[in-house]
Amino acid sequence: MSNTVTRITNRLHEEALIENEERDWYRTGRIPCSDCGTMVRTKTLETLPPHGCTDRQRARHATEQ
Repeated sequence: MSNTVTRITNRLHEEALIENEERDWYRTGRIPCSDCGTMVRTKTLETLPPHGCTDRQRARHATEQ
């Protein structure tokens, strides 16, 4: 496959994943945090409420070292 086709396919796949997440959020009110993966309940997609993301990332990095 050419490089251009691969880039287009990857972009379309990424857009489909985003649409699926938004559809799921609309149905459930939850969306995964892109930094830590935790499902967070939120009323808008603009910001996520505090959910310990920084603490989870710090703990993950500590166990990896």
